[in-house]
Amino acid sequence: MKLPKISRWLPQDHYSFVATSLLLVALALSSWFISRHWIDLRIQGQLQELKLQSTQVTSSAVENLQRDSQHTKEIARSLSSLSSLQLSLRNGRYGSALKTDLNQFGKAFELGGIWLLDRQGKVLAQSTDSPPPPEFGLYTDGRRPLTRLVFDSEHQQARIYHANPVTANGSVTLLVCATVTPISLRAYRIELLVTDANRIISLADNPDWLSYSLGEPSTRLSPDAAEPPPPLPVSISPLLPEVLLLGPGNEPILLVSHSTDSKDYQVHALADAGPIYRQAREKDNLAAIITLASTGSLWGGFLTILTLKRNRRHSLAMSRVNDELLRLNQQLKQQATTDALTQCPNRRAAEARMRYELANLQRYHHPFCIVMIDIDHFKRINDQHGHDIGDKVLRHFAVTGRKAIRDTDVLARIGGEEFLLILPQTHHQQGLQLAQRLLDNIAETPLYLSDRTVSFTFSGGLTEAAVEDGISQLLIRADQFLYQAKEEGRCRICCDTPLSVKSAAVG
Repeated sequence: MKLPKISRWLPQDHYSFVATSLLLVALALSSWFISRHWIDLRIQGQLQELKLQSTQVTSSAVENLQRDSQHTKEIARSLSSLSSLQLSLRNGRYGSALKTDLNQFGKAFELGGIWLLDRQGKVLAQSTDSPPPPEFGLYTDGRRPLTRLVFDSEHQQARIYHANPVTANGSVTLLVCATVTPISLRAYRIELLVTDANRIISLADNPDWLSYSLGEPSTRLSPDAAEPPPPLPVSISPLLPEVLLLGPGNEPILLVSHSTDSKDYQVHALADAGPIYRQAREKDNLAAIITLASTGSLWGGFLTILTLKRNRRHSLAMSRVNDELLRLNQQLKQQATTDALTQCPNRRAAEARMRYELANLQRYHHPFCIVMIDIDHFKRINDQHGHDIGDKVLRHFAVTGRKAIRDTDVLARIGGEEFLLILPQTHHQQGLQLAQRLLDNIAETPLYLSDRTVSFTFSGGLTEAAVEDGISQLLIRADQFLYQAKEEGRCRICCDTPLSVKSAAVG
């Protein structure tokens, strides 16, 4: 039983059709599962790469913060050893000198403030009128140094506070405040934020995040501290557990935190995971596209084999037709530029060569000459011997002439018994010598036939091309000298000098 011919592309045998269909179904199912697995591997690889990039960016930010923190510590240690500070602790009369030194240091290092505090937090001396921060944790233990990163909501800046003990028992502490250098290391669609010891966002590429904390708020450090900000609105995505959804727009992000030696701050990176999340969301569609592409490729290959097999004979036939067309085109081109009787270039080819030589003359100053040639008494040859003999004379002239001229010269037939000799790279005197050599060869080489010998000569008019010449002017001038040669008795070359040369082969 055969299937109806729905299409000439489908296998006509029932079993072949069923086998092909089962093969396509099996390929589609395997492509579906393989594609999903490949997409999962690709997503995990992209997540790992994004995580690595985020880690590199956070490491660079941590280095910047550690450099600022170390700079603040060095300033605090230098201030603790001031002579005016030590004198002020022993004698209160030196308080004004200490304040002057603190002001000078604050301006020199662009500090946010310098305070000298006792154990209860009372200000003993300061470089600015603003009070120190109210956080109790900054100076509860005055016997060891303490560094904290705090966000100044009033100035919208992150500041580093370093408390350095001045006395051995910790009764007096020097507190130094320095502004943190802004971090802006945006790369690979990654933005940074820094949280303080209370997990409050103190420094961020996006200013809108400064009003949030990362995670649940910690216990406040003192009763006077402000109400902690709300946590950053993030949620775990249902498709990829590693990806978080940020804000009301559910923007996919990858959160990478960088742990530091200091417990006062932590650096985090929020990387844009939108392209990766879209791949996870469109995984089924991508797998379907890959499946359709693979099965379609197989079916297309099957159809291609059938098409090539059925059209092989047509391709061979078309190849033969193309070869024949190329041959005919070449033949037509040759016929359009070649004289059929003498196989010399015709008038069209001669004019094309003259245009080329005129262009070389005008651009490169390459000289050339032309010789207008007319076979002497050709009408008498036709009348006396017949037109067949006249045609043989023309062919004999063409063959003999081609042997007498140079390979670069062109001998073209432009009329009945008229020929045109083009002499490239030739001055007037050299052209006259070449034309005379051709005249002597023709005069010395008659046409030998079985029953007769036909001798003939020709007259020629030679002229050298000028830069301002055109084809018509050049031909007219050569024709005038040809007419002059005929008037002077034929069998000679006339040119645009008084010298005219007659063949020595003829008396």
